[in-house]
Amino acid sequence: MIAIETFRETLKTEIIGNSHIEFHTEVSSTNDIAIAHAKTGDTKEGTLIIADHQTAGRGRYGRTWQAPPGKCILASIVFRHRLRQEQVHLPNLIGALSIAQGIRTITGLVARIKHPNDVRIEKRKVAGVLTELEYDQYRQPFFVLGFGVNVNISMEEFPPTLRETATSLQITATEICRPELLQAILYHLEENYLHLKSGNISDLDSVLKAWKETK
Repeated sequence: MIAIETFRETLKTEIIGNSHIEFHTEVSSTNDIAIAHAKTGDTKEGTLIIADHQTAGRGRYGRTWQAPPGKCILASIVFRHRLRQEQVHLPNLIGALSIAQGIRTITGLVARIKHPNDVRIEKRKVAGVLTELEYDQYRQPFFVLGFGVNVNISMEEFPPTLRETATSLQITATEICRPELLQAILYHLEENYLHLKSGNISDLDSVLKAWKETK
């Protein structure tokens, strides 16, 4: 469980989490909650939804995201930047980049981006990103960037079908502080989002290229 006020006080961002943070013990999906809020048109950019457990977490192409309660980071953020055509592919990538940067900041582990929205350590998936574009009741566009990170899951806790392809940060043999890691990810995410908003796509692409997984 995350103590919201303590989390807010130590969050080093100006947009993400500045207007509103919600923590839920269990939700269907953090993206579902964030989208429902944003569709009213009154939800501010940077609204952050965090959950300990999802009953219907999802990834690309309708795939499910499975995780035991209290062992992962599960979060979604509302962004109101109007994406241009050449930017539509970028939210997933900056989400994955920010997770990889946050993991390296906190754990020292080398995480890499596997296009378009997976983060992997030693060729195994440790995190995923799902961006969903919507319109609010005033026909203003927004997008919700949601992500899940396997933090303190032992290999025995993964379903047998995932044990060959998934991993968690518990490979460090140390329990990771989830709020601290989430704060690091959000710090990098805001920095990368501001690059996206500024339109410096060539600069952002060069950063992304450096973090992409080599074949």
